[in-house]
Amino acid sequence: MGQKRFLLAMLKLIGAICIFVACAFAGWHQASSLEKRRRFLQGAHQGLLALMREIDYSASPMQQALSVSAEMAGSAGQLFQQTAERLAAGDGCTAGEAWQETLDQAADLQPEDRMLLSLAAEGLGTSDATNQLKSLELLRLRLEKAEADAAAEVAKTGKIWKTMGWGCGAVLVLLLL
Repeated sequence: MGQKRFLLAMLKLIGAICIFVACAFAGWHQASSLEKRRRFLQGAHQGLLALMREIDYSASPMQQALSVSAEMAGSAGQLFQQTAERLAAGDGCTAGEAWQETLDQAADLQPEDRMLLSLAAEGLGTSDATNQLKSLELLRLRLEKAEADAAAEVAKTGKIWKTMGWGCGAVLVLLLL
């Protein structure tokens, strides 16, 4: 009889640990997704700055400018690189169309980020450098604001999600014991 009680207590303990760890992981995962979005917006901002520099100071083709920007874009570099690859494929699309196609196929983008980044497609590679830079400057300002908002959200709700994960796990364990 004592051995059964011991086994039952061990099963309860193992179950409690599993519940606690699962809840803590869920809170951590939610907080890390907020941080991932912030890093993506920061990378997009850096890539956009690099693209603006390439357009303004270099006479390189848009495909090369996008490739250089991809190196500077960090976690958002994939967007710039895939757009450059679409242009290299020679399908006859403009840089703006290639950018929009790349955005449409990006699965992990938030809808508001997709809408914001789609502003870069307007006139990209089809108008003169001055008009492209004006359009990209407006996007840069909007990206800067979105990045600051994402950083504020990480600071405010990231800690809440982590704490909520641990707290909910502890409450569930106490309720089940």
